[in-house]
Amino acid sequence: MSAIDSDPEQAEIELVNGFGADSLESTPVPHGRRTTKRWSFHNHGKPVLFDKSGGNTKRRLSDIDMVHKEIDPFHISPAQLYSTESGRLFHAGKICIVLCGLPGRGKTHLAVSLTRYLRWLGVKTHSFHLGNYRRAKAEADLDFELFMPRVEDNAFRQNIVGECIDDILHFFENDKGQVAIYDAVNALPEHRLELNDKFAQLNIQALFIESLVTEDQIISKNVEQAARSSPDYKNWDYAKAYKDYSDRIKVLTPYYLEMGDLETKLSYIKFINFGERIELHNSNYGYLIQKVVFYLMNSRIKSGSVFFARCYKNDLDFSFDPPLDSDGDVYAKNLTETILRYMKKQGKPLSLVSDRKDKEALSLDQRHPTAGVDGTSHDSFVVWTSVKQRTIQATKYLSQYTTNIRHRIQLAQKNPGVAFGMTEEEIKKEFPTDYENFVKDPYHHRFSRAESYHDLAIKIEPLILEMERMSGDILIIADETVLRVFYGYLMSCNCYDIPSLNFATDEIIEIKFNAYYNSAKVIPIKDFSSSANALALVSPESL
Repeated sequence: MSAIDSDPEQAEIELVNGFGADSLESTPVPHGRRTTKRWSFHNHGKPVLFDKSGGNTKRRLSDIDMVHKEIDPFHISPAQLYSTESGRLFHAGKICIVLCGLPGRGKTHLAVSLTRYLRWLGVKTHSFHLGNYRRAKAEADLDFELFMPRVEDNAFRQNIVGECIDDILHFFENDKGQVAIYDAVNALPEHRLELNDKFAQLNIQALFIESLVTEDQIISKNVEQAARSSPDYKNWDYAKAYKDYSDRIKVLTPYYLEMGDLETKLSYIKFINFGERIELHNSNYGYLIQKVVFYLMNSRIKSGSVFFARCYKNDLDFSFDPPLDSDGDVYAKNLTETILRYMKKQGKPLSLVSDRKDKEALSLDQRHPTAGVDGTSHDSFVVWTSVKQRTIQATKYLSQYTTNIRHRIQLAQKNPGVAFGMTEEEIKKEFPTDYENFVKDPYHHRFSRAESYHDLAIKIEPLILEMERMSGDILIIADETVLRVFYGYLMSCNCYDIPSLNFATDEIIEIKFNAYYNSAKVIPIKDFSSSANALALVSPESL
């Protein structure tokens, strides 16, 4: 449904004054522009200034995932292509994604990951978890009666559902929201039909996504993750939490009815075994929902982590590509040693490659494997580097272990253009207008013959989708500018924070996937060059 079909008043405003206008009295706004300057929402107290290499003032990474934070109606997302006065994409309308499925089926993971991806693309999206409303209202320990889907027999559940739906409508009407994700069991066909009718009356398109799992192994892993990370089980004993969540599933299972013949008029997707199979029903979808479907086709439940390591000599000229020197070789050894020790401590040790056929396979050019090859198992370990020699050679010791190493041209550092190597004062004197624009908006501004961080965000989208398809661990060795953008995606950073994120050369940053939010952790890279306790690294010459 287009914006014109869904909101006649807004359609009249936009047809008279141009797309994105917010009142009939306002002046026309050029396509893709708005009258409010994007940098007015910059949350720093002072301008972002240059360091000696032409970068900008750096700050420590935050370990807080911002995916649940309410965002400004005029928020500019890192990969957003344009903005409007209405705060919504043109002709995309208002959409409520209604999740359905028993507990342990990955609904919360799906809601959070979809919110992260759509916000990254510039769609004002927010996820509404019914469990949050239940926890806020429950005065005592959770009782299984609170989960019963028969609303007429459960005033408590009726109350929290009503409050959650009211907040969804407020999000559309007052916060300029475009996609709301309603995360609940939604067990009964009559409730799903009632939701669809309610949204239809308000010109909100409803898309139902039913998460079904037929494999006990997937359910078991989901229950294990919920017992460890769900807000319901904060400070609980793990065994007690696991049993409680398992009992919750048993209580609800007899009530749950799959979507089918009773709901032929609904638009819905059956999402089976978290991407193993997808069934579309009434799939005459518009652009935005097609993006959702495309994301679902690339989505998997994660059990691993993403590790970020800043490349050696991060401040080299964009066009300069020397091999590793002796100090760089020490860095490669220390990086490998740190990763090996950490993975062993996590119970996922990397093994040396000893089989001759495996060694021969390592020598092949595997920069462009068939899609879906990497990361299919939960214990896989994949390394991505840029195509620069210093990042490729940083893996020469790690390549002797059971890893898949890929070289991605999209991981090339941000081209600084004419500003490379210049100090703040030099740039201010030589390019005063560029300097002023950069201080206002360091994320979107480009110097002559340069790239912006926004350009990097658009460039790495294929890698983001590839990362979403992978279940195991990933190590990314790249320039700091690239790591900032990846970190911004995984932790839902504001685009104005991304240029000032700091990745130190003596640290690895781990982003751990969780159903409700991602978490960040710093792993120090120690100097093992003279340590007698270092793991025995095989010399690359012996391969």
